[in-house]
Amino acid sequence: MLVDFMKISTVDYPKKIAATCFFGGCNFSCPFCYNSQLVNFKGNFMDDSIFFEYLDKRKGIVDAVCITGGEPTLNEEYLTEFIKKIKQRDLLVKLDTNGSRPEVLQKLLKENLLDYVAMDIKAPLRKYPELTGFKDIKKIEESVNLLINSQIDYEFRTTVNKNLHTIEDILEIARWLKNAKLYVIKPYKYTPDVLDSKLCGIQDLEMEYLHQIYNRAKREGINNIKISGEL
Repeated sequence: MLVDFMKISTVDYPKKIAATCFFGGCNFSCPFCYNSQLVNFKGNFMDDSIFFEYLDKRKGIVDAVCITGGEPTLNEEYLTEFIKKIKQRDLLVKLDTNGSRPEVLQKLLKENLLDYVAMDIKAPLRKYPELTGFKDIKKIEESVNLLINSQIDYEFRTTVNKNLHTIEDILEIARWLKNAKLYVIKPYKYTPDVLDSKLCGIQDLEMEYLHQIYNRAKREGINNIKISGEL
């Protein structure tokens, strides 16, 4: 459910001016999560009428709404109704998801409620239980396949932390996703809000690490890989 929103973003929805909504609660415990305050959210949820009043006042300025978290798909009924209210305003909808609930993703796609999906790939499948605490790997695979076979815009993305991911780990993901539209690798950026700074470290990932991955992937003929900020 809605915790807060950012009035204007020029980076959350590609080539669109968006408002970004933050939903509370997550079923993953990724140590590098920078929205850790949303993972086990214990505060008060926002009355979403405040958000929709904002959208109505910004008609013609805001093109889209990005829904992120936490993990928005955990509350299927609320999310579905929330998106329908956005679509009633003729706005585009982008969903950020960890892919753990393919049944919800499938329903939203079937009802044509999504225009763009960004799915986070946290690690190679074999390392998901270790890095996320989530063990039902088949659900991740199902969500990936749903998006690859869909007609909407989408991207897969991985936040890379060299304390947690080897170069081979990321190449393994890139090979798996080589037939997808887009696979984005982005550097770990330390903030005091990350879930486990002892495990992740307090240093930002140097871009050279990403370029090593990118160059090796390109040599293997993986052409859909991009570095965040260099798209």
